[in-house]
Amino acid sequence: MPTALETGVVNSQASRIGTQREYESVIIIKPDTPKPEILQLITRMQGVFSEWGGKLIKVDSWGMRVLAYPVKKNRKGIYLYWRYLGGSDMVAEFERLLGLASDVVRYYTTRIDEDVDPEARPSEITDELLDAAAEPGPDPDELRRQAEEEAARLAAEEAARRAEEEAAAAAAAAAAAAANAASEGASSEATSGEGAPQ
Repeated sequence: MPTALETGVVNSQASRIGTQREYESVIIIKPDTPKPEILQLITRMQGVFSEWGGKLIKVDSWGMRVLAYPVKKNRKGIYLYWRYLGGSDMVAEFERLLGLASDVVRYYTTRIDEDVDPEARPSEITDELLDAAAEPGPDPDELRRQAEEEAARLAAEEAARRAEEEAAAAAAAAAAAAANAASEGASSEATSGEGAPQ
């Protein structure tokens, strides 16, 4: 375990004293991971930031998504987005623990800024945000199935409405034809009755 003076260092000669680098990481978790396990992973990773002198700025769940190709036999994954301040030693420990986590399928970290004053970047972390970030999100296959069912239901309702309109139009045409035939029959009787002797 490093001493307090060694933690959170940037490990770069060009860095200004008292500043940290800003990083962002995207983590893909197995799609069948329940919410309590995701929350446990988030809590464990939060410990890295406090232990290594870093600062967690944001954690966000991008929900469950279909992967471009299977990763460790998973077609889908739950995406978590992290933004934080710290040194390269903290990032190495963060990624080491991610590599040991059984639920983590893939992760990717990028440095987005250097020489950041930690006091100038407020943290957005709240209990509600952590609870929302631990939500796995809806299954994309289930959403697609529901959308297809809804489209089929709407198409069936539209077909039924058109059938009713066509039946009503056919009934109206039949009634008009019957009325026309009745009026032609009445006028032909009237015409034949005029020529008869009285």
